[in-house]
Amino acid sequence: MKTSLMIATLVALSTSQLQAAPLELGYSGFYKYMAKVKKSRIEHAELGFYLSRADGQGLCTIESGVIRVDDTIRGEVTVLPHGQFVLPEDKELDLDKAVLALEMMGSHDCDISVQIQSNLAGGEVALSELHQVEDDMYRLLQKMAGWPGRYFVPELKGIKLTPAKPEQRINGERQLTLTQEQLAEEGSLTLPAVRITPWF
Repeated sequence: MKTSLMIATLVALSTSQLQAAPLELGYSGFYKYMAKVKKSRIEHAELGFYLSRADGQGLCTIESGVIRVDDTIRGEVTVLPHGQFVLPEDKELDLDKAVLALEMMGSHDCDISVQIQSNLAGGEVALSELHQVEDDMYRLLQKMAGWPGRYFVPELKGIKLTPAKPEQRINGERQLTLTQEQLAEEGSLTLPAVRITPWF
């Protein structure tokens, strides 16, 4: 059994070793994470679900997916351009023991990764808003770490911004990092749609 565990940026979700398409995963494990985030009432941070290649060479590619209860399709899995898959938060699907059926490209072994992040629409964004995102991601990280793990979460250096569409750039770069000092300044940035993650 393989799991992905990177303290402070990834939360491990236990799973059997995953192989070739189609891939089936229980919905309930994901629902528990989504419900915990909702209960935390944190506005500017979320958990992103991914399938990472076990060999460390990036993400496994999900072509499409549905949510199924027995032989009945009850919803779709949305796959974003940067590899995140998005699920509806539905207590009924949890109670009904729903299953994700994912069509995969290739036959790589994959691990489930859960990333603390924030997805931000493009446009002019105030540094104060980005600072709030950083605060909320850190609060969510502490809540997900639980007790006593929250006391061992390292302080953030700042945040990393990565274009939501892999072909896009921020000021010509694939990624932009902002320190806490920069986030405390006044001003704004013009950005494409971005995924924001903690920087340690």
